[in-house]
Amino acid sequence: MTPLVSVCVPTYNGARYLAACLDSLLDQSLKDLEILVGDDASTDDTLQVARSREDPRVRVFEFENRAGLARNWNRTLSQARGKYVSLVGQDDHVTQNWAERLVDLLEAHSEADLAFGRREFEVADEHSRRVVGDFFEQRYPAMLESFYRQIETVIPTDVMVAAAMEHRFEINLIGEPSFTMVRREHPATRAGFDVSMRQMLDWEFVTRFFADRPVLHCAEILGTYRIHAAAASIDNAPLSLHYREYDYFLGIVLGRFQVRLDPEQTHVLEQRREEVRILEQEWRQKESGGEK
Repeated sequence: MTPLVSVCVPTYNGARYLAACLDSLLDQSLKDLEILVGDDASTDDTLQVARSREDPRVRVFEFENRAGLARNWNRTLSQARGKYVSLVGQDDHVTQNWAERLVDLLEAHSEADLAFGRREFEVADEHSRRVVGDFFEQRYPAMLESFYRQIETVIPTDVMVAAAMEHRFEINLIGEPSFTMVRREHPATRAGFDVSMRQMLDWEFVTRFFADRPVLHCAEILGTYRIHAAAASIDNAPLSLHYREYDYFLGIVLGRFQVRLDPEQTHVLEQRREEVRILEQEWRQKESGGEK
């Protein structure tokens, strides 16, 4: 029988937090779901943890070849059978009503293909706090609160574009995949994530959903996004990588939202793209020891 919701959990050496993640998914108030664990050739006990959940809703895929972040996300996503799909990080935790709240929104609003909720941030260690703590504990929450004050349950395209333009499309206002749900039949879901990206791939993915249709917002806290030393958010933190991807992403935005942007907005993004290219070069020099 086809489940209503497919929850994709791509994994790689995630044994430390995976049990808590899976337990939060199995404890959902909405029971009509499947949990797809797609393991990217882990070398720790990730597979044992996943297989220890004796619940028929859990399906474990042991991929033999290491594919990397985006490709593993996509091959796990390709196994989904449900009407709705979410991709949950192996180290994140969702509330008991996470699936129910997002499904209810999508069922009530056929004009939208994506629903998202709010989340809390947990910085789990001092190394992570030194690297990204200021952003996740101070600056990002302040940006999100400003965004939340501007929106209601249904967010029209023009409202989302205006909010994104406040940060020149550099800030992911919708958030991590763990707290987002989409319709499986949407072309963006079928296409998957951009495998050339590591930092901004989730933000690029969701912009496809509000390019010409509204998105849906749940004002409740639906879980916890955990930042720790072994997480991809820490591995992907170098500014040179951020600038490189942001330059690439701005090229996508300028094409995708061409009809939504006025000439002044287009100029702002083009100017920012030139600035970012200079910043990327400067950071590459610093990282290679070019500056003393």
